[in-house]
Amino acid sequence: MKKVYLKEFEIYKKCYQKSFRWTFISSIIIVTVCFILSFSMADFFIKQTEAIAESIANNIAEISSKEISKLSDVQNLLLIFWNNLKVGTITVLLGIIPFYRLSSFFTIFQFSVIGVVFGGLSAMGHNVINAFVISFLPHAIFELTAFIYSVAIGNFINKNILTKIFFRKKKGSEPIGKLLMQSLRSYIFVVIPLLFIAAFIEAIITSRLSETFL
Repeated sequence: MKKVYLKEFEIYKKCYQKSFRWTFISSIIIVTVCFILSFSMADFFIKQTEAIAESIANNIAEISSKEISKLSDVQNLLLIFWNNLKVGTITVLLGIIPFYRLSSFFTIFQFSVIGVVFGGLSAMGHNVINAFVISFLPHAIFELTAFIYSVAIGNFINKNILTKIFFRKKKGSEPIGKLLMQSLRSYIFVVIPLLFIAAFIEAIITSRLSETFL
């Protein structure tokens, strides 16, 4: 297993690092901008926060066919993991579409939602720092890293496909079969474990921290 991750680290440095950094920086900027805008657009952000919260609740209820409070910790874990796995998979698959950095734009939009939510909480007078540190940060470290890594994989696929389609270059681009196998391996060994850890923390740890301190 150690050899697998050492090889994956080399692949990261060669194929994913630049995209990972670009997406991370862009996402932080987007979150910050959305949060700052909340102070001049308080009513809008409150409405958006309420709409997002209602949408999330409806989606969870529809998927689980139960009230979320009646779900066990394991059911919560699997539900969160499955929802995040779908987002990560979509992010990677968007790289197949020959549109420049489509995976990045999709994930940056996801980050903008975070800014809207915390902006809305701030506008409503909630303690955003406590909410961020206790109910978000513990699992978000792993979850958002997984999503950004998914972007890096998607952009790696996207770059090679665009090179082949529009520039018709064989040099500097990986064979389709090889890049898909590499991307799948990266997704299995990096993204999926990170998403599972994030789901475990959110379902088992974060929920209890929120109940105790918020």
